[in-house]
Amino acid sequence: MARCPAGHESQTNDYCDTCGAVMGGSPLTPAPVLESTALLGADLGSAGPGAGGSCPNCGAERGGRFCEECGFDYELAELLPSVPAASAGQAEAGPELNGHAPASAAAAATDPPAPEPVAADPIPAENTQIPDAPSTSRALAVVVTADREYYTAQVERGDIIESEFPFPKYPGERRFALDTDVIRIGRASASRGIAVEIDLTGPPLDPAVSHLHAQLSRDQDGGWRLVDLGSANGTRLNGAEQPVPVETEIPVAAGDRIHVGVWTTLTLEA
Repeated sequence: MARCPAGHESQTNDYCDTCGAVMGGSPLTPAPVLESTALLGADLGSAGPGAGGSCPNCGAERGGRFCEECGFDYELAELLPSVPAASAGQAEAGPELNGHAPASAAAAATDPPAPEPVAADPIPAENTQIPDAPSTSRALAVVVTADREYYTAQVERGDIIESEFPFPKYPGERRFALDTDVIRIGRASASRGIAVEIDLTGPPLDPAVSHLHAQLSRDQDGGWRLVDLGSANGTRLNGAEQPVPVETEIPVAAGDRIHVGVWTTLTLEA
């Protein structure tokens, strides 16, 4: 078993497990304690092992080598150089002594820091209304009808022969929502694998509508554009005699009428 410079037997070889002194250091020679010398404000001159007195660290009555309240080592304190007593009411500052920090330092270490004030979000005044951001999207629907006026105009121009393409007896009406960014107009074909959003297969069946006739697409500001996809009989807008150019985007809005086939008109509604 090793022995520390203070003469204690220790189970460890680096630091004394009794007093904490460095093992293998120079032997410590106890210095005489004078009556006028105090350690942390206490008089240790007459306090030997087992002597009376109070603990200089916590003030408890001494009953042996170690304080029963805080563990202060009286014998080790006697071997250390003496320090002048602190003035009455003044806290001792500096490094720890004998493993115990001064009361003021211990309190500072244990007290949690005061929380920083958090600025509250301003509460809006009553009856204050925040205007909604303007919406650029223009929601439209398409109403499909068999248009007698459009049909008659074509017959009068000689574009179609009335006996070959008679106007339907039960025209009816269909409605489609423009709920996607791309809306294809035409006639679906399962055998050819063609699907369209606005299916004009019928009834009534317009024989001059191509399977992929035209398309409506929504642009970035929410508006809509019409383009003919290369149909066999063309796409006309608002009763015009000439069809729109093929594969050319044409802006359209609510109220515009798109004519395809022999009699079919698609009217854009808000």
